[in-house]
Amino acid sequence: MSFKAVLNIDGEEMNVLECRFSFSQNTDHNGKPAARPKGGTINLLIESAGETSLFDWMISNTQTKNGSITFFRRDSMSRLKELKFTDAYCVEYEETFNANNEQPLQIQLTLSSREVKLNNSTYQNPWPV
Repeated sequence: MSFKAVLNIDGEEMNVLECRFSFSQNTDHNGKPAARPKGGTINLLIESAGETSLFDWMISNTQTKNGSITFFRRDSMSRLKELKFTDAYCVEYEETFNANNEQPLQIQLTLSSREVKLNNSTYQNPWPV
């Protein structure tokens, strides 16, 4: 089954080429969780649209954004799941162009979010207010 993903930030939609997010817990010597889960980091590879708003977000150490990544089934374009993020900082930005291949102009982003919601499950980082 093939999928499509769309990033939406500030009402602007961008095609997602790759998406990765993960969570982890430290464990004791028996493999039992020994601390609260850690996570909220989202890694994205998107097509560049020529806008500079993502770059502006990256170079600000105080600006946060809310957004979502919606995953669709390509066969019916029905929604599979949605990852929402709240109070996210852009902590890594890399733009890539290569005239020797057919890949589009691409932006690699790493977002660090206070809150991540996957469908109805919510994870919140214990950031001070």
